Order: sequence, then C-alpha cells, then structure tokens
Amino acid sequence: MGCFLLQLLIITFFFVSGILSIEHQPIRVTKNQVHVINDIPDSPEPLRVRCTSLDIVADLHTLKKGQELNWTFGPDASGSAVYPCHFYWQSKNKLFNVYDGRVRQYCRLPVPNVYACYWSARPDGFYVSNDESSWKKIYGWG
Repeated sequence: MGCFLLQLLIITFFFVSGILSIEHQPIRVTKNQVHVINDIPDSPEPLRVRCTSLDIVADLHTLKKGQELNWTFGPDASGSAVYPCHFYWQSKNKLFNVYDGRVRQYCRLPVPNVYACYWSARPDGFYVSNDESSWKKIYGWG
C-alpha cells in the first residue's frame, strides 16, 4: 500500500507541475497593410487608382509622385481576401490584385502581427516589395 501511495504521489506531482508550467500565450490577430506608392512623374498627368474589395467600392484617387494610398485590414487566415486595384496613367490602364493569397508571399512583418505589402507604380510597370528597398517587377502596363 505504501508503494502505491508513493507512485500516486509521484504521478500527481508530475501532472500538477506539467499543468503549472504551461504558458498561456494570447492569441494574436494579424493585420494586413497594403501600400500603393506612385513613382510616376506627374507630367503630363498624375496616376489615378481605384482599389476595391468584395464589400467596399472605393473612390478614384489621384496620386502625385511620391504620394501613396494605403489601408489596413483584419486577419486573413483563410487567404481569401482579395483587393484589386485599377491603375490609370496617360492612355494606359492596368487591373490586378494588390493583395490576395498569392501576393501575400511578398509581404513581411515590419512590426509584430502586421503583414505589409508595398507596391510601386512606375512608368514601366508595377513592383512589389516587403521592405521598400528591394523591389521585384511583377506587372508591366501591357
């Protein structure tokens, strides 16, 4: 009987110490940011852009060189969020998703729990970055 109580006491000790050592981490909600930066000269005309989502229809924005359009939205755990933007410059126009499950691979966490994607509109096309210093051309205007 004494051996049984000793075993029970040892098992209880390990069980209780295991429960007490578990750290409870708060669930962190990841936000997403999209930045669309105009790197196109204003002459003869500035860049115009309209970005939307499934539930929001945005106004047409005119961006002068160096200006940006940006927004933050909530978690996208399923990877189903889609934000298309339509760009207009001179006689050119281009429509593509500035955020979706595929684009997220180009994003990073500049601050904890926030994924940021940076787009640069240029005379030869559209570049994406996760740090605003190294850019990858993804689309041309054609």
